[in-house]
Amino acid sequence: MKKILWTLATLAMLLPTASFAQNSWLKAPGNAQGSEDAGAAQNNNAVDDPSKVLPEDVEKRFKAVRDDPDPDQLVRDAHYWVSNENAQYVWYPYIKDLGGVMSGVGTDQVYLLAGWMNASIVIPMDFDKMIRNLHLAYGAAFLESENIEEFRTYWKKENESKMKAAVDKHFPDDAAVIMKAWRSGVREVNGRFNRLVKKYSGGKAKEGEVIVSIPTFITDETQYNRIRQLWQNHRVFPVCGDLTGDKAMLDIAKALKDSNLEMRVLYPSNAEHYFEYGPSYRRNIIEMPFADNSLILRTRQMRSLGVAEEGDYHYNMQSGENFKLWLKTTNIKDQHTMLRKRSKTETTGLSILDYRPEPSKNAPPIAPMP
Repeated sequence: MKKILWTLATLAMLLPTASFAQNSWLKAPGNAQGSEDAGAAQNNNAVDDPSKVLPEDVEKRFKAVRDDPDPDQLVRDAHYWVSNENAQYVWYPYIKDLGGVMSGVGTDQVYLLAGWMNASIVIPMDFDKMIRNLHLAYGAAFLESENIEEFRTYWKKENESKMKAAVDKHFPDDAAVIMKAWRSGVREVNGRFNRLVKKYSGGKAKEGEVIVSIPTFITDETQYNRIRQLWQNHRVFPVCGDLTGDKAMLDIAKALKDSNLEMRVLYPSNAEHYFEYGPSYRRNIIEMPFADNSLILRTRQMRSLGVAEEGDYHYNMQSGENFKLWLKTTNIKDQHTMLRKRSKTETTGLSILDYRPEPSKNAPPIAPMP
């Protein structure tokens, strides 16, 4: 395969095409709030500004989000300590400095996306409780480390005592389960960081590799400090949550509404591959308050859709409003069926779903509130 070297100059080619940018939901960062009452916006400044400590009442609401029950079985009976998606960079031009609240499934990729969008609140969510626990290990390392070099030392197996001291200091009540997760995932996390540094540092590509020059929390101190500041200012809330469950998603929606906030980015990763669009998932998405310029970021490992890199995933974007429309008015069965209506972009492996469907003859089943 031909060697590919991406630089920031090349990345400019990924910017939205004219027709794409005209979609009402894909607005420039910061424009979504232009019509809000000025007084209300001013009162919300402390919430929207990630450089400020989150107001105590808002923090309490997100801390009150309940965990969903443990699943009967994990996917492939495995813990996914690191992301196996390698081309999140295709989303970068669309989420850069978007700001606002984001929630996402997974581990390191949540911080990658949150740093790029300069998120104000981050809710990492996974139905595997061990992943939630690993996020708390991330938190301890971020809180103790002033720079990337120091942060990386917490992800060396030989530094277990150092990590334990940080965990005992910041999360003493959960120290045992956090350290269990850390011991199980530390090697994979360190390996993933090595790969991210190589991919995003703009270095020399080997045959078949895609190398980009984009700042990330593990290669750029400004991005790193964004994530560290979120932890310092009580703005990260790891949750053991099921996208189709009856607790976490609904509690997040309520916390947002009660705080006069909206979801800006929801990243289900490839989780939708493993379930159909049933009544509970429909309800959970419909109840979520999405911003006007919100984005659903999802992936699908299916070559027929077009993949961003060899052996990697297809990457898709959809507005929250459009996704609600599909789930509220049609009997669409699953993600794959819906993606047949995607529109290709000029970026390999990236599509947009902005098709507005006709309502189904029979209304879809939507679960009641529990």
